[in-house]
Amino acid sequence: MGRSFFVPEYYPLFSCKCGSCRLSCCKGWPVIITGEEYTRLFDAECSPEFRKRLEGAVNLDGDPRQGATAHIVHDRSGKCPLMNADGLCSLQLELGEGILPDVCRLYPRNTREVLGRAECAFAASCEKVTELLLERRDTLGFMETVVEEEPRFPIDMREDYFRECRETLEAFRQPGSLSQRFLRLNDALFHLKTGDDEALNGIGMLRDMTAHFAKNSAVAGAVCQSALAALGAGEGKIQEEDAALAEQYALARQAGRAILPDWDLNLTNLILNSMFYNSFPHVGGTNGEEDPFLSLCVTAAFLDFVLMGCLREGGDRDRAADVVSTLFRLIEHSDFKYRAVKYYREWGDRVPGTWLGILRRIEE
Repeated sequence: MGRSFFVPEYYPLFSCKCGSCRLSCCKGWPVIITGEEYTRLFDAECSPEFRKRLEGAVNLDGDPRQGATAHIVHDRSGKCPLMNADGLCSLQLELGEGILPDVCRLYPRNTREVLGRAECAFAASCEKVTELLLERRDTLGFMETVVEEEPRFPIDMREDYFRECRETLEAFRQPGSLSQRFLRLNDALFHLKTGDDEALNGIGMLRDMTAHFAKNSAVAGAVCQSALAALGAGEGKIQEEDAALAEQYALARQAGRAILPDWDLNLTNLILNSMFYNSFPHVGGTNGEEDPFLSLCVTAAFLDFVLMGCLREGGDRDRAADVVSTLFRLIEHSDFKYRAVKYYREWGDRVPGTWLGILRRIEE
């Protein structure tokens, strides 16, 4: 017997792409498994050939009886050694889906229980999730559906905070431009000033953020480098005039919107999905009452800046989905949210209302 879960509307459409995935979730990421899962794996009956492959793929970090974890040992290219040449998982083929560690079985789903209510959110770092969001022609909604499993992660939250999580989703879903949706959120909860100079575009902040991740992110460094190069702000040009960079960014937005004509709606849905994934603004956000809001503003601007830069010199919807899912590997699975606020405060605090100017720049 299943249980009712609150899920995004695309939930029934999601299925793993398996071997057809261009950017597999088991490539390039550390895969941590519990000691209990490790024991279950090595107690399972399998062929001698597969046993040898499994032993070479997993390292145990301590004593599993003492709560130790284990990890998959990727090869030099970042590929999981249990992945076959056709992109399928040899572990699942040999022993069935039930043997998989939770991190492999559940991703990109985040099943959680909040005050007795079950939810299932999806990470946009998954290529299939990103494709579903880019394919939508209406604003993402949410619904109740029966799921044949129990929530994996309990979340302790006050009832009034839980209501705010749901209310902010609904507020952001209401019609309007991206900046209008953020203004609605601000009016409802945060009450930040919009300031006198709302035209300040934050282009320097976006340039510096992208340059930081281009140099320091193993996950998103390549796409950030591509964006900077296409915008004429590559290595050695980080200090060029903001006006010139803003002009190149505007041209890139024209090229990007030719590939993604519904990008304003696409970006809205990506932000809605991220809000639900992080239980915005109360779980998975940054410290400080206004910080989750500012982080969300910067996230929207960063996504637009890097993606439009990557599409400046051509591409297609697959390229767009690859860039977006790569960026969400950074946004959803690292300390990005904290760095976003850090960069905003270094740039935005100089003039009140920069957050609104950043968003309006996207819409030009």
